[in-house]
Amino acid sequence: MLKGNCNKNNYLNICEVTIKMFHLFLLFIQSLLSVSSGMNMNGDIYNISNPNKTSTNQFSTNYQSNYFDVYSLPITSRYGDVYWTMMDDVLLPDHIVKEYDNKTMAIVGYEMNQVFKTDNGDVSVPITWAYNHHYEAYLLGSKSKLVTITKNDTFNLRALNHGASSLWKTDVPNSQFFSEGNGGESRGSFHGYSQNMAQLIKSPKIFKLQPMQIDTRNRDPKYINTKTFHPGLLPKESAAPPNASYSGLLECPCTDRLNFSITHHYNTLTQGVCDKIISNISTCFIEVSKLGRIQKNVTSAKSIQSKTLPYGCFFYENLNAEITSIYYNTFESKHTCGVNNKEFGITQFEQENINISITIDYTKPILEQMNITLSGPSNIWYGVAFNAKVMNDLPYAILINGTGSVFEYKLGNHELGQLLDSSLTVLSNKVDNTIRTMVLSRPLKGLSQNYFDFTNRSNIPLLAAIGNSGHIAYHHLKSSNTISITSLNGLNCLCDNGSVGSINGIPFSKLCAPEPTADLLQQRNPTCFIETYQGGLSCCHHKNILLDKDQIQPLNEMTYHLKFRFWYEDYKNHKSLIRPYFQTEAYSGEYDVPKCPNDIPPEECIHSITARWKVIDMISQHDRDMSKTLRLAYAGPHCHAPSCISMELYNADTGDLICKVDGIMGNGNPTNKFDEKGYIKLNPCVWGFEDGLLEPPLLDWNTNLISIKKNNNTNAHYGEMASWQMRAYLE
Repeated sequence: MLKGNCNKNNYLNICEVTIKMFHLFLLFIQSLLSVSSGMNMNGDIYNISNPNKTSTNQFSTNYQSNYFDVYSLPITSRYGDVYWTMMDDVLLPDHIVKEYDNKTMAIVGYEMNQVFKTDNGDVSVPITWAYNHHYEAYLLGSKSKLVTITKNDTFNLRALNHGASSLWKTDVPNSQFFSEGNGGESRGSFHGYSQNMAQLIKSPKIFKLQPMQIDTRNRDPKYINTKTFHPGLLPKESAAPPNASYSGLLECPCTDRLNFSITHHYNTLTQGVCDKIISNISTCFIEVSKLGRIQKNVTSAKSIQSKTLPYGCFFYENLNAEITSIYYNTFESKHTCGVNNKEFGITQFEQENINISITIDYTKPILEQMNITLSGPSNIWYGVAFNAKVMNDLPYAILINGTGSVFEYKLGNHELGQLLDSSLTVLSNKVDNTIRTMVLSRPLKGLSQNYFDFTNRSNIPLLAAIGNSGHIAYHHLKSSNTISITSLNGLNCLCDNGSVGSINGIPFSKLCAPEPTADLLQQRNPTCFIETYQGGLSCCHHKNILLDKDQIQPLNEMTYHLKFRFWYEDYKNHKSLIRPYFQTEAYSGEYDVPKCPNDIPPEECIHSITARWKVIDMISQHDRDMSKTLRLAYAGPHCHAPSCISMELYNADTGDLICKVDGIMGNGNPTNKFDEKGYIKLNPCVWGFEDGLLEPPLLDWNTNLISIKKNNNTNAHYGEMASWQMRAYLE
């Protein structure tokens, strides 16, 4: 398997000399037998962060492991290009597929590199030319299948795929996922396990890769082939200082090539109090007016000070759904909206020939039923999806075909998705000329999490669509809107619901968790809000160019491959490793490191974030077995900006330090091609029952954990990460 130094503080000890002599012998044997075992692909550059100080060894040096190499398909890019997509399948070497046909392989470690293929062999691509932001790699068995999971699997969705709205989920042991230390730190950071621990896969056949690469190679003829870094063109939003040893492009600055669309949203509230009130009386009147149905004599909002009415903006609506008065209360009362309400209604929604009205009757709480009236074309299908702005939201939908049959679906990502059991009762089905109107009844609470829950009386974003024929298929027209729930014959509040928006048409969404889980919201970190977003993943989609409009992108292309070396053994009694995962920046997938004030000395410029969670929160539903306990085998952080000081993981119940990893900045040592100046190396924590390793920590499902991440913030940084990527086994 992968081998590391026997003692990271003594490079001339007898143990290392002996190992190097043994490696020379192995190379000689390999040249005679063509056996794929022995030397690390990237050399003897690996260390770990938690050795047993009483031992000369740090981790296993088991030379019985074999390896196979696999290359990605070629990546071709120009300066400033982002390459971030799931690549096509790559078949594993024939001898691997044949040897492990219907047999289980134990993956005990892997290495990664990015290389030019040349007639004289592979040549490593400097990280200053192509920055590996992150990757997700897969080995697939012959019977495995990759599927897109839904938002219901919240652990995987928020955790594994850097903020994407869906991800690839695999079934073990028919496939395995690799993404530890999976960014700029990848080549110099150890990815391996103790003896008798492995990721298991049956009948491995296909390699699949989703890399995120940023082309940072300066194409200026003076610098294009120099080993010394010189920054190329940088957009105005780059946070890198002029003398930086890294490219500002690697932090994905938002350029003026991107179109930001920001909309401020307001939400009607029929129960409780507003989390955030509307800021002034003028906005109050304007936004209530947009609901329509205002009586002609209502020309402004009235300013009041009352202890017995809600704070902020509210209005009255009669039984005819007419707004009869609007008020703005400046007294900070705790009075709730919805006093003496007896009935609830929803405003009319009309768009693209689809008319929707919904009536919710709370006068009979035992029944907790609601009526939905849908009107649309009588001879072609139409429908509406609830709580959705885009198809990626994977919403609950009601669809009506050309004959008036009604269906409920959990929609897929631009596909029909899953047909659900019916929860609807048809109260009426009438056709008038070419318009079909159906009145349906449904419980407020859905049959499962696949159904929209109408018990939350709030605004509902909708997607509406009609087809080309009576048969339900791809839509012909689609539209979106929001309908507001209001109280008939009662008091309604109008609240400030914050801003939403998109970047180049892609919805912006950051699930920054409140305290005590995480502290980005409390810090008002710019990454959480589209109004303050400056750089990161949302400005770095596939084929984006990280240059401003007035900057001419050089024409010169560069083509290279990502190369993986997988170390493996025959499966015997290996512990099967699962993947615990959690983000210190929960659950935004990234965060900004704000610039330290100029009057603070650089050595004191430290920015810190903290997260708290339970062990069960970092284990996917697929891997949970509450009858067993969990032991950690591997833990490593993932961070990007060249300012990562440290990450610490504690058992909050005992105060014990589980793992601490210091960010090691490269110095440009010419004897180590991966010691690139300004770029980071992260030595993980590794545990096992062998000499040189500490015993794997035993954790209960309800053990409380704390993570602390520290960065130097002499300069600002975008898109920084602080996730814990771990491997563990159950016993």
